[in-house]
Amino acid sequence: MYNITIGIPTYKRPLLLKRALNSILKSKVKNLKIIVSVDGQDEMYSQYKKIEAYFSHFNFIKFYYQKKKIGSLSNFFFLRDITQTNFFMWLADDDEIDGLTINKLYGILKKNNKIVTAVPYWQLVYENKKKKLIKPQTFNSSNLLLRLLKYLHNPDDCFFYGLHRTEFLKKCSFDKYWWPNNLSLSNWCYVFQIDLIIQGKIILLNNKKYKWVNHDYGKKFYTRSKANNYLHHLFFIIMLVLVDL
Repeated sequence: MYNITIGIPTYKRPLLLKRALNSILKSKVKNLKIIVSVDGQDEMYSQYKKIEAYFSHFNFIKFYYQKKKIGSLSNFFFLRDITQTNFFMWLADDDEIDGLTINKLYGILKKNNKIVTAVPYWQLVYENKKKKLIKPQTFNSSNLLLRLLKYLHNPDDCFFYGLHRTEFLKKCSFDKYWWPNNLSLSNWCYVFQIDLIIQGKIILLNNKKYKWVNHDYGKKFYTRSKANNYLHHLFFIIMLVLVDL
């Protein structure tokens, strides 16, 4: 019986997808299901089919192929929405996480049902192979206002790639940004994170041994945010007012 789902959206990066899958499989994870959504059947289709065949002996890995390109945002939502397990995690096709880390995150969530998300350390890997280990923010106060104020003061997007309770993640929503970011996809995770913080606590797996690996290089298939820092903070102020109402 599966209880954890790892959802991997991918587009034109089959070899990086293979690396991401191998990172999970380095150590055994109980009750794990992995779902991959390939965004469109284009010139990379045959390469993705080869990757699928390579991992075909793992019956807990399932590939989905969108008939046409649906875009990064819809691909992320597709994976979340088809998930039927109690716990869910996104993994970008160019990132890595090992099974031991997933097990540890799962253990944190199982112990306390007031925890919405458990997040590991974040290891940033640059193109020159230099590495930077980042300790994500935690929002573990029982007071909702304190959690929101802490996030407003020093927001980071690390816990977006944590392990979430699926029921709470499915309550998060995002349509599009207002101008000037109406075409941006790079920062929509902040909207989801506000929704998660409102629903409960965010806890850090405080052990540097366990980490999510983010490769900060390679082609990105989305539009980056152009808003300045003032607009970014204005958004959070508006959110706080709405919560208070």
